Amino acid sequence: MAGYRYRITVEPLTDKKGQPLEKDTLTFETENHDEILGIVEKLANRDDLFGREKNISFAVGLKLFSETYIENIKHPQFAPLRAPFKDFMMLLKRGKVRDRGEGTDEDKQDNES
Repeated sequence: MAGYRYRITVEPLTDKKGQPLEKDTLTFETENHDEILGIVEKLANRDDLFGREKNISFAVGLKLFSETYIENIKHPQFAPLRAPFKDFMMLLKRGKVRDRGEGTDEDKQDNES
């Protein structure tokens, strides 16, 4: 599948205790049918998700995962995800959770009190 080409780099910084992590940097190249940086830009500042840094991480991880998923959708490993993943992506693309009239469980509890 022809697509956008990317070089992905994961540079280790610290472990769970904040100590330097002495591991090699991981770098690989991959293709994606989407322009990932544009999607990251769209999701980065959504205030209904997880905060800017987590939104960026989420967008990159999701796009890397979803490309493998799309290319291998008939693989038995993905069988349990087919319907739920499609629903998830459709909801994500529709926009902010609060714009759809759906909130978090915390929002629902606040409204019930």
